[in-house]
Amino acid sequence: MRLAVAGKGGSGKTSISGTMARVLARAGHDVLAIDGDPNPNLALTLGIDPERMDALPTLGPEHVDRKPGGPALTLPLKDLEASHSVTGPDGVRLLVMANPRQADTGCLCSRHAAVRSVIEVAATEEGDVCILDTEASPEHFSRGTAQHADAVLLVVEPYFKSLETGRRMAVLGRDLGLRVELVANKVRDDEEREAVRAFAERHELPLAAIIPFDERMPAAERARSAPLDFASDSPAVRAITALAEREMAHG
Repeated sequence: MRLAVAGKGGSGKTSISGTMARVLARAGHDVLAIDGDPNPNLALTLGIDPERMDALPTLGPEHVDRKPGGPALTLPLKDLEASHSVTGPDGVRLLVMANPRQADTGCLCSRHAAVRSVIEVAATEEGDVCILDTEASPEHFSRGTAQHADAVLLVVEPYFKSLETGRRMAVLGRDLGLRVELVANKVRDDEEREAVRAFAERHELPLAAIIPFDERMPAAERARSAPLDFASDSPAVRAITALAEREMAHG
């Protein structure tokens, strides 16, 4: 399964991406996680010390060959992982797209192409998983970065701007031929739950999960801990676990 997770900034997509990766790895799946945000923060949710990220090499133009039929990796994925990934708890391997350390260094076009090429050749065996945590913008769609994913989860919060961002991203995801689903996050009560359901129905967007607001999620960040390590039985973690199991079954 190759899955992209997208949404408005602050919606919780990184927490969901990392927790799903850990849950699936614990269930015995081979999991590759890709931090596709130029401001990378997926490491913390995976239980990896964020300070290790500054020493981790990122993807670059030397890793992608722009062929007429589309970009392709210049080396086998296993070799790229050996030199550029870090392995975290439960065996999840993390690749980081970019981590700019200086201003005015140019666009990230080649790095998007590298991620696209990684996803194309990742998770080729049954039960393998590749999860891409995208940046909080539609750029991964406009550049076709997630083109080779099987599906995209659009993480939304129960208010209009977030829901509308999800709707716009759904249009782009469908343009790429992806299976598109909404995941409502930080839902506090029945009124918010019904608002999300009504929005999803009105725009014919499948609703994959409703994850309740859970104070232990921000508390985990304040403690510099992964949600799965901080409170493995919290309501949000239980809901994300059910979502991960659903996506594997959907396949």
